[in-house]
Amino acid sequence: MSLNKNLGLEDLLRDLLKDRRDKKCGVEEILKKLPPNYPVGGIFLKGKLVPVAAFSNLCDCLAYFIDEDGQVIVVDVDKVSGVAFGEDVEPA
Repeated sequence: MSLNKNLGLEDLLRDLLKDRRDKKCGVEEILKKLPPNYPVGGIFLKGKLVPVAAFSNLCDCLAYFIDEDGQVIVVDVDKVSGVAFGEDVEPA
């Protein structure tokens, strides 16, 4: 395969991956559907549970949460690997 054809395939793959990322169905898509002040038990960052009380909003790839003390927690939405709903989010 010539170098030019290979570069064409790389461009095609890059475009396909970009389209897939634009259409991703991850945590961001879930959060976009939640109303402000929706109760959330916690979020997972790097595999660790971070307790939060409520989802606040999503803006410019940042997710805003409120903790039990009323403090605002701001995280990069791409770093959130999961969301726990309900009060008892810790394993028994």
